[in-house]
Order: sequence, then structure tokens, then C-alpha cells
Amino acid sequence: FFFFNDTATTEIYTEQIVGSVRCVQETGTWGLMPKKQDFRMRAHINPLNSTPFPYPLNPDYVDWSLHYPAIFGKSQQENIKLYLNTGEYPTEYPKEVLAEYNGRGQNKVEFADVGCGYGGLIFALGKAFPTNIVFGMEIRDKLVNFVGEKVRALRIENPGQFNNVSVIRTNAMRHISNYFRRGQLLKLFFCFPDPHFKKSHERRRIINTGLLTEYAYILRPKGRLYAITDVKNLHEWHVQHLDNHKLFRKLSEEELKDDPCIELMWNETEEGKKVARNNGHKFYVVYERV
Repeated sequence: FFFFNDTATTEIYTEQIVGSVRCVQETGTWGLMPKKQDFRMRAHINPLNSTPFPYPLNPDYVDWSLHYPAIFGKSQQENIKLYLNTGEYPTEYPKEVLAEYNGRGQNKVEFADVGCGYGGLIFALGKAFPTNIVFGMEIRDKLVNFVGEKVRALRIENPGQFNNVSVIRTNAMRHISNYFRRGQLLKLFFCFPDPHFKKSHERRRIINTGLLTEYAYILRPKGRLYAITDVKNLHEWHVQHLDNHKLFRKLSEEELKDDPCIELMWNETEEGKKVARNNGHKFYVVYERV
């Protein structure tokens, strides 16, 4: 049984397992919120390596009710289980899923953050857009575990909130269209991606001509692609490739003046906060799917 106080801790009175949350028999205090220092790992992974973890054959194999149980009418116990595609919280994609759960029905992901890191943006989006389903995609397993455990903690500590936020370990450069259908997404974010400075590594950049065609496929008409970086050269690369792609149109400052996602993208990511602390520069662009 869970009892909460102002310090966001849990007093545990009986031994049980609720989802993947272990309780101890003796009365004690256990902090729900994960700590970043327990989930540190190297900054980047080569996205061109072969995929060592499961991924769905196509969107029909994705059971979104595992990630958003409350939205799909499942129990509170189900709502705090984690399926992150990591060693600690595995998931599988063995067969096609019922249409009401695989994104063909009314409930489907509409916002995606590629390379979500520690999840700052997806939590901000989930709070700002409570009726939209937000999904983070991250290749680094420890960061995915951190975000997943934070989702679980926030759902427990704030009943009825953050049920629209989840995360998965995956390589979006290889598998983003294995998760999303044609014209599914309203908003697609790329925040402070790896700049891959070496000329020989430019093909690893998350925004390039080939991948932009894939992103155009999963964005609906008038859907928006957001990109922000603190590297001017990478910003210019983003602009060049998006300008040259016939399925995207750059939006003007006037068209963006009422878009709350600009401020969230600018202020809420961990990397963006670090840039601000160091008095660095940020460069962003937003393009519309035509």
C-alpha cells in the first residue's frame, strides 16, 4: 500500500509486488523518483550498428496499451508496469496486436521526441498537452530506464497525470517507421542531436535526405518537425536538407508565434538547460509537412 508525503517518498507496510515496484515487508521509506547519477552512461552510440534488441515488424505489432494502460482502460496495477525494451524492463513484438491497441483505433501517439535523453521535453509536453499521447525514443538503455522509472513515479505520485507519457529503447534511425503509421504524427522533435562532427560520420546525423522522407511519411499534412541544436554548423545542415526536401516547408516566426512547443523545446530539455547555464547559443527551425 502506498502513502505519500511532501518529499515524494513511500511508506511501505507489507511485502507485495505491484507491477514492477517491489515493496518490503518491514515498515520503511522508499523514494520513488529515480536519480540521474544512477543512470549515467556515455553520451553517444553509433546508430548504424546492427540492432541488438527487439523491434516490431511493423506498427501492427506494437501494443500501445502496455505503454499507456490508463488511456486504454486498464488497471492502476497495469499502469505502473514498465515495458521499455531494456534488459531490466523487456518487451517483445511476437505477433500482430488487436486494432484497438496497435494505433489503428482512436488512441494513438501524436507527439514523438527522437533521442529524448532524460525526458525533460516529453514530461513538459505531456503536462502541456494532456489530451495528446507523447512518446520518447532513445537508444541508450540506462537513460530509457531512468525515464521509464520517472514516468512510473509521477503516475503514482500524481494520480490521473502523466498517463499520456511513455518511452522506449529503440534506434529511430532504423526503426521509427516500424512504430508509426503513415500520417500519424502531429509533432516530431529532434533536440540537441549528436552533431557527428567528422566528415566521415555525417551519414550518422539524424536529419538527412533519406530519413527526412521517412519522417514525412509518418507526419500528417501540416504536421510539424522541430529541430534545435547548440552547434551552428549542424543547424545550417538542418536548414539545408529541410529546405531541399520537397515535402517540407519552413515556417516563419509569424507562423510560430503562438506555438507553445517552441518555448518547451528551448527551455525544458536537459541539454538545453546545460547550454543556458554555460551561456551558449541555441539555434532552432520548424518545418511543416506539406
